[in-house]
Amino acid sequence: MVKITVRGQSNYSRYTIYSWILEIKDILESELGEEIIVEIVDDVNEDPEILVNGISVGMGLPGEEGYLIEILKRAIYGSGIV
Repeated sequence: MVKITVRGQSNYSRYTIYSWILEIKDILESELGEEIIVEIVDDVNEDPEILVNGISVGMGLPGEEGYLIEILKRAIYGSGIV
């Protein structure tokens, strides 16, 4: 199981990252063969932070959804989950 957390203030950037993750969740689960849980956590930071299994892998809104996919894949594969 992979847990992806989007942490930060409730704003456009946090909502966009969360939405992108939900759009690609099924694809990632199929490719990785792992269940993915996605959550939002309120925080004081204006820029959203992306965490994979509790480890920070990025801060702020990536330029496009493709960059987010690469960030998540690199974090998941690099962590030894898959």
